[in-house]
Amino acid sequence: MKLIRVVTTAFFAVLSTAGFIAVLSITVGLLTVLSAAGAADLPRKEPPPPVAAPMGKYPVGKYPVGKYPVGKYPQPVVTKG
Repeated sequence: MKLIRVVTTAFFAVLSTAGFIAVLSITVGLLTVLSAAGAADLPRKEPPPPVAAPMGKYPVGKYPVGKYPVGKYPQPVVTKG
């Protein structure tokens, strides 16, 4: 009789431990899925629209960099007037 009591007590101890671990793992899994789904539904701030660059205002190629030899300045332009 003592052996049956020890065996049944050990069985229920293992069963309750395994059941607790199963319930705990299911709970953690559900919380993980629900938190990910909740985070996906959160509103996000929309980025501002891109600002258009000013057309024709940027002086690309208007500076005399690399157009004349180093140390020799361009001759002044003489206009008829």
